Amino acid sequence: MNLEQFLALPQKYEISAESVQNLNQDLSTKTINDIPVEKRALVNEYLVNTLNMNSVDTSVKDKLSSLLIELQNV
Repeated sequence: MNLEQFLALPQKYEISAESVQNLNQDLSTKTINDIPVEKRALVNEYLVNTLNMNSVDTSVKDKLSSLLIELQNV
């Protein structure tokens, strides 16, 4: 799963652990400018939940944390 696929999901969704890791990998390459303004709250919520549940591979954790900080400071 990538960012575009995630943003196209319905409001209530479930994604597999593999999809979460794929999405995290994709998000780790993104900047705030890659996320549509109207979807930033959704990505922010996803990152908060994912980081809080410690379901992030350590190789991308810092990048996702940085993206979350960017989203929260807009």
